[in-house]
Parts: sequence; structure tokens; C-alpha cells
Amino acid sequence: MIRYIKLKNYKSLVNIEIDLMKTKNKSKNLVLIYGENGIGKSNLVNSLFTLIETMNTMSSVDILKQIIESSEYDKITDTVPQFDKLIKTNFKDIKRIINDCKTIDSKDNMIIEYGFMYNKKNGIYKIEMDNEKIINEKLEYVINKNQTYYFDINKNNIRINNKIFKDKKYYKNFLELIDKYWGKHSFLSILSYEIQDKKKEYMDKKISKNLYNVLNFLKSLSIKTNIPSNINTISLEYKEYDLSFLEKGEISKKQEKLLNKNEYLINEIFTNLYSDIKQVYYKKTFEKEKIKYKLFTKKMIYNEIKDIDFSLESTGTQRILELIPFIIDACNGNTVIIDELDTGIHDLLVKNLLENVIKYIKGQLIITTHNTMLINSAVPKDNIYIFNVNKNAEKELIAITDFEEQLQKNNNPQKKYEEGLFGGIPITSEIDFDELIESLK
Repeated sequence: MIRYIKLKNYKSLVNIEIDLMKTKNKSKNLVLIYGENGIGKSNLVNSLFTLIETMNTMSSVDILKQIIESSEYDKITDTVPQFDKLIKTNFKDIKRIINDCKTIDSKDNMIIEYGFMYNKKNGIYKIEMDNEKIINEKLEYVINKNQTYYFDINKNNIRINNKIFKDKKYYKNFLELIDKYWGKHSFLSILSYEIQDKKKEYMDKKISKNLYNVLNFLKSLSIKTNIPSNINTISLEYKEYDLSFLEKGEISKKQEKLLNKNEYLINEIFTNLYSDIKQVYYKKTFEKEKIKYKLFTKKMIYNEIKDIDFSLESTGTQRILELIPFIIDACNGNTVIIDELDTGIHDLLVKNLLENVIKYIKGQLIITTHNTMLINSAVPKDNIYIFNVNKNAEKELIAITDFEEQLQKNNNPQKKYEEGLFGGIPITSEIDFDELIESLK
């Protein structure tokens, strides 16, 4: 779970710190973030996506090299004009990440820091970058019941706690990798590549279980952004089910039980959210050892039940299907961040969905939203935050319960927000369209 976020010179968030703690030792399991368009809600979500990117740079460079050197690369780029741009956008090195994320015209370093909680123990991860490379990286977590540093590296000093390594020879080899690659790649990126290259069974004998678990936790954040160039991350890696491709796909016959579980799950959700959807099911085509499947609904239309290809459903209905894996992930104890949860979905549907799921969240669900109905929902008021700009033009994220003078016991917090008493709403003036149209003539 995320305890706090500190950002400096990250996109439009020049200097901000966000506290997501409920009590001293417990993070809030559901966080709603409001604010006017363009204030930085999406940038806050994307800062967590950037964390994932910094841990994948070494693997990305290797994958990108393999793709570009492939004999098929030129053929694909000739037939798919956007393929080259797509590949290079999603397999980034540190310099590209800095170029994409550092505040425009900022002369100071970009700093991303997260306080987290894993296995009920607190930890901190911090990474600092100048205009070209990483200049400081630090991880703290528990060793022998005490929180201490795992590593703290900068261009002048390398401090690595040898207790996070089981094998002295491998520790020396890893120091050589740090000396060779650190700066262009983070410690965690180098470690991720090593685990990928050497396989987990080998690395289990070389590094401590805690180090492996912390890396796995940070890499398993489930993030859904609205930026087309970002590949959403999802940590669903369960043997019991697979929610990777819900609408259509191809599986082996051995996986049919998993498909049936998905069908039951989707059917239960949609038939409870929609009065006109009577059933959601898969049409299956059996071919040798494979099953091709496609999602359909039985829908009441003009007093008649019709079978509807799910791809013909509304944008909002399809959006709910996209969100299901993320919501299930939060219920299973993982940390999930969703930008603009309510995009394309009716306000009442979003409210109903959240009020149904809130008591089942065993992990953490952080969402940005414009749906003001949720302020008066079953969501605890201290879990609702407003993105605001203070009198010094500094951005801050404030829980509405901190507005004590505006939020009395009998007040309606939704109405107070809409009236602008908490800030975080657009301030507009009248537009004279007659004058504008006249100026076009």
C-alpha cells in the first residue's frame, strides 16, 4: 500500500507531498481525488507509472534492441506506420523518461519518493534524476524487524547493505554491475534484469527474500492511465483465474474452467449494475485443443431478449469491463491506481459500483474522479481529497475533513465542494458567443 508520495519537478507537480495514512500504522484502502481539469491529477497517477518504467529500463533496452535487430522489424514498420513510434515510446531508457517527465524549464532535479507498506512493515523508495541520468537512489525496508537502508547510492558514494545478499561472490559481482550501469539504470532495474536473465530459482539463493518481495511489490502496482502511449500495468498473476483478456481471445481446452469463472464473475457484476442486461456469457468455438471465445449479452430491447455482441455495447459499458480486473486486484490485496474512473460511465453506476466494492477492498484503490455524487456516498470523508492551489500558487492535496470550518456535522459536503468552498473546481467567466461568431465573419 502507498503511505505517501513526494514529487519534485515532476511534470506540473513542482513540489508536492501527499499523505495517505489513516492512522500511524495503517494506510487508507480507498482514496478519491478531485480537482479541476489540468491541475495535476493524471500526473500524480502517472508518477507511479514512471516508477514502473524506471525499474524496466535495462529490460526495455534489451527488448528494443532485439526488436530493431529482428528481420521482421522493417517489414512491420513498412506496413504499420505507427509501429516504430509505439515501440520506442513504450521501451524507454532513463534519458527518455526524464525528457518526458521533468518539469519544463526546471533547472532543479526531478525527485520521486514513495512511502509504502508491505507485509505490515514500512518502507521508502526514492529516485532522483538530473537532465540525463539518475544521481541518487535509496531504498529502506525491514531487516531483523528494524527499518534500515537496503541501499543508498549517489555519484560520490555507494552504500549497499550486504545483508540483502545471501551470496558474497554474487554481491561482489553485483557491485561490478552497479559500477558499470548505475546512473543509466537504477539499482532496481539492474536487479530486475538479473532476475529475468538468471531466473528466480537462481536468484533466490543470491538475494534476500525481503529484497525480492519489495521489488515484486513495487513492480506489481496496477495502474490504469488515460494516456494512449502508456501500456497499463496489472498485477493479476493468480493460478486460480486469468482476467487478462475478458472480451475475446483464444485459450487451450484445459483453461475452460478459468473461462467459466470469468463468465460467472462478469455476469454477476453486469446483471446487478444494469436492469436490461439479463445475462453475460461467452460464445465458444472449439478447434482441436483450442477454444475461441467472445463475450455476448442477453439484453432486453423493446420487451424482447436479444443476443448482443459485447463490442456493440456503449463506451461506458465497455469501460466497466476494462475496470473489472483492476477492481478485483484491489479486492485481492494489491495496490491499484485508476485515472478518471468515471470516464464514460453514468454517475449513478459509478456510485453503485464503489459502494458495492468498498467493504471488499483488502488492498488499496486510489482513483481520480469528477463524479461529485461520490462525496456523499458511503466512502469515508477522510478518504476524499481535493487537489487545490494555495495562496502561494503551490499545489496541495487536502482531505475534505481538514476543512473543519466548512464541514460541520449537518453540512452537505458535495454541495460545499460544488459551491467552491473546498477549492478544486473550475473558475469560469461568461463567454460572449455572439461576439466570437461576429469576429469570425
